[in-house]
Amino acid sequence: MKSCLHRRKYWSMTLNKFCMQASKFSSLPLEGVQVVDMTRVLAAPYATMNLSDLGANVIKIERPGSGDETRKWGPPFISPTLSNYFASCNRNKKSVVVDYTSQDGQAIIKKLLAQSDVFVENLKPGTLKKYNLDYKSVKFLNEKLIYASLSGYGQDGPHSSQGAYDVPLSAEGGLMGITGPVNGEPVKVGVALTDICSGLYLHSSILAALYQRSTKGIGQHIDVSMFSTQLSILVNVASNYLNSGIIAKPLGSSHMSIVPYQAFKTSNGYIVIAANNDNQFWELSEAVGWPWLASNPMFSTNELRVVNREELLMHLTERFEEETTEYWTDIATNYSFTATPINNIQQAFEHPQAIHADIVKTVHNEVDNVDVKFVGHPVKFNGKDPNQYKSPPVLGQHTVEVLQSIGYSDKEIKSLIKKNVIQSATNLS
Repeated sequence: MKSCLHRRKYWSMTLNKFCMQASKFSSLPLEGVQVVDMTRVLAAPYATMNLSDLGANVIKIERPGSGDETRKWGPPFISPTLSNYFASCNRNKKSVVVDYTSQDGQAIIKKLLAQSDVFVENLKPGTLKKYNLDYKSVKFLNEKLIYASLSGYGQDGPHSSQGAYDVPLSAEGGLMGITGPVNGEPVKVGVALTDICSGLYLHSSILAALYQRSTKGIGQHIDVSMFSTQLSILVNVASNYLNSGIIAKPLGSSHMSIVPYQAFKTSNGYIVIAANNDNQFWELSEAVGWPWLASNPMFSTNELRVVNREELLMHLTERFEEETTEYWTDIATNYSFTATPINNIQQAFEHPQAIHADIVKTVHNEVDNVDVKFVGHPVKFNGKDPNQYKSPPVLGQHTVEVLQSIGYSDKEIKSLIKKNVIQSATNLS
């Protein structure tokens, strides 16, 4: 009898322990983390959106009147008040409109920061110091606060006071100098890569600071420079210059150190071929029906193929144009080299893997009564993606809600609205 009771107690404790662990894993990784987001445009909002995807409560502080300027970047628009651009990097967030240049507005921001985990801003360095909202002014309010700043050139240095956007930084930071056709005009990358990578650096830095805070117990100031980010993502091109003195030039779709690794025209479109090592090149030679290419002393190693690039590409260009894109992609499935079509945006989203990944999400914007589609978070946790998405907010949609949550009375909120310190899209209930 005792043995039976003991077993029941053991299995009951085991079940409870399992349920507790399952509960932990069912919540989002950043659940309980509050982020005050005083950012605009793309780089920093992209970072805070990623934090919100992982469960953080992100409160987006916007200026009275117009808010984040990307709200008006269009066409195209999803609704009269919602641009596709703004929707692409502001889902899940709460919009609070505050005039932080006023003393009452500064008091609201400080009250929020006192009970938040992270503050993210991307104003010109020195701007928030004028309003006593810089790191030195607010860190005493909350010693655990992680204060993250993103700017064009960092918080100090000869260019730190300058504003910056993606394309100018990609030009100044070398990316446009290596992008485009051979001997052609400079070309920007199709998306704002410098912005996006800066946002990802900001995102990962905040996560690192949150982890360090869990062990050290204190916050810190993070300084992310978009210019430094741009230099960092030059990777092997930067290494070639720093260690070998090679100044890279635009190579179209080809690669400085691997041949063949580029786009080729086919009889009905284009295809990208990637033969990254000698074995793959042997297989490619067999696939195109010219095994003599791999045995040719001029092409037998990748180093030789780089040196003799023009002659090899002359042969391959001629051969690939003889067949269709579909012919080459089908052939490649039998080999280790890669052959992929160059898809347009529609084809990319209709790709079988995109459909399998369920990467496109839809939420309903109740204020404008429209459905909003977007690309969901690409990372899965325990086989699941963080699927608790909310629509990008209307300007000032959550002002009243957030101020009430930090102790402001309805009377105080009405007074702040009357004084134009705050702006709300909703009425007091």
